[in-house]
Amino acid sequence: MKVSILDARSLRKTLLRLITKHDEIYMAVAWADAGPVADRLIEHKRKFRSVTVGLDFCATDPDFVDSIRKVPNAYVFKKPGACFHPKAFLFLTGDQAEAIVGSANFTNGGLGSNVETCLHLRCDAGEAVIADLLTTFESYAAHRQPVTKELAKAYRRQAELAANRPRPPAPVLPSEPEAFRRIDSDLLKMSWPAFIREVRKDPNHHFPTRMKFLRYLQSLFARTETFGELSVSEWKAVAGIVHPDAVADSGLEKYQIGWFGSMQGSGAFTNLVVSQNSGIAKAIDAIPRRGPVTKADYEEFCGLFIAAFSNSARTGRYPTATRLLAMKRPDVFVCVNKGNKANLAEALCFAPSTLSLENYWERVVEPIGFATWYNAKRPIGADAEAWDCRAALADALYYKEV
Repeated sequence: MKVSILDARSLRKTLLRLITKHDEIYMAVAWADAGPVADRLIEHKRKFRSVTVGLDFCATDPDFVDSIRKVPNAYVFKKPGACFHPKAFLFLTGDQAEAIVGSANFTNGGLGSNVETCLHLRCDAGEAVIADLLTTFESYAAHRQPVTKELAKAYRRQAELAANRPRPPAPVLPSEPEAFRRIDSDLLKMSWPAFIREVRKDPNHHFPTRMKFLRYLQSLFARTETFGELSVSEWKAVAGIVHPDAVADSGLEKYQIGWFGSMQGSGAFTNLVVSQNSGIAKAIDAIPRRGPVTKADYEEFCGLFIAAFSNSARTGRYPTATRLLAMKRPDVFVCVNKGNKANLAEALCFAPSTLSLENYWERVVEPIGFATWYNAKRPIGADAEAWDCRAALADALYYKEV
């Protein structure tokens, strides 16, 4: 057995040579990029015996995934709760074997600019270490899957979205049907031009009037550090308390306060709003006025919101909570109410009866965050203001009078 050390650049040269030289190719890497070495690999795809690539954090190049679509013995790996992280290559011809194991992925960095260290073994194919490597490659079989057109297309869309995230999540693949339906729905695949075109149609309401109200609410949050400083009438406007007496002589009669979810029938909630309950104010203040909103922010809001009902006969639920959230941050949240719940649930692939304040983030906020229209660049011109309120405006697509 001969053993040598390879750095990234020498690994690149060695792989180009071994791919051409040998009859059988085995590979398992966490991530892979398209490029000249990948092109050489695909040229010799008939030699594949087990080529497996991870997709965790969407770090593998979608072009590479496309290149192994429908290639026999080429797979992607996905195991819930685990990151696929090996970097191993094996080449066989008759009784000759060459193996490379080390730190380098099949990426442009791993084969070029990175600082990498790999062992290159040249030995008889009958050596125990080769048998162990073959067993290791086969051990991945339970969680690997071939690349279909559907998988490649869905992965590309998720990888492109993930490129703008500080630590992107693992992609959802067609082999996870329930989760995949949620991220592959028509709503999430809709482009920004298609989304805003449908929103502007707004068959039940008047789009300019919607925007006028959202613009007014944003001016309220912009002028104060805490929600508690607003007037009772302004609280009612944010909360969706629409009884005529609620806004009489307040100057708010010109706004359609009940749009985006009327909360008039929520007695306990109305009482807290009318009394300007400090718990409600603290809950709303937990959501940042600008910048990213995290799940931790949302959970803090939920805790404070529910606690505000401690002396009430009824507790706070998602319609009233999401109304407040959507009015403060219409770029992140959509109010889910009787008028839109059924259609929104169908669009996001969950049963309407299963929605709760506890799972609203996972069922609604996270999927919308993957939408093509949601991640589109902010437009210039007339649609810019609507883009700033785009999550809340999903109500225009799914509201139906009840």
